[in-house]
Amino acid sequence: MSGCGGCSFKGMSTATEDTYVGVRFDEETNLTLCATGGFRYAKGDHVIVDLEGGPAHGQVEKVPMPVFKPCQKSGARPLRLATRRDLAGWERKIKNEMRAKRFAREKARELGLELKISKVDFALSGRAATFYFTADTRVDFRQLVRELSRRFSVRVKLHQLGARDEAGHLGGIGVCGRTLCCSTWLNDFQSISIQMAKRQNLSLNPSKISGQCGRLLCCLAYEDENYKNPDPEALLHLGKGVYPQ
Repeated sequence: MSGCGGCSFKGMSTATEDTYVGVRFDEETNLTLCATGGFRYAKGDHVIVDLEGGPAHGQVEKVPMPVFKPCQKSGARPLRLATRRDLAGWERKIKNEMRAKRFAREKARELGLELKISKVDFALSGRAATFYFTADTRVDFRQLVRELSRRFSVRVKLHQLGARDEAGHLGGIGVCGRTLCCSTWLNDFQSISIQMAKRQNLSLNPSKISGQCGRLLCCLAYEDENYKNPDPEALLHLGKGVYPQ
């Protein structure tokens, strides 16, 4: 749930009334906490939410949305029901993103640019667009920006992503069967090494220990400290089928 920077509050839910709802944007996994302002919303309602980057279209997914920390209340985003004009703008946004992604990929090939367009995000206003891409080397994309601006008459921003950031943006299901950590809660990527897999006696087959990003699984680090500094008492009981209580 967004809207919280963390605090020391340890209590249970502080709000279960209809003053907060959870909104999902596009295919994002996380729900965004929004304040209803006293209005009632139902699951599935199309709404417009004021975000830092401007108004965004979303759908109400959870009603009510429990708030577990007081600091989350202050971060709740205001929202309103989407009008017909808003819905028309949203449909236009989706079509523009599909067209722009296809055009950007074709134009990048024509210009001989070694990059891959991963995702395109148009503002609901239709005045700006962000193109996310990955590249193994430094790329001069100034001509591509000019071509995109001229073709779609928008303010264009190209944002380079790392392999793990790309996976987080696109989302998906990991080998564990759960939604990718990087697209839900994992924000900081720490260094992962093959030694972590060796310490945990895991198969060193790349297909077994690599994520959708092609890099080593981030979850190799979750229990690595336990293998580096194991509990002596637990080791004493290994192989005997008995573990300390």
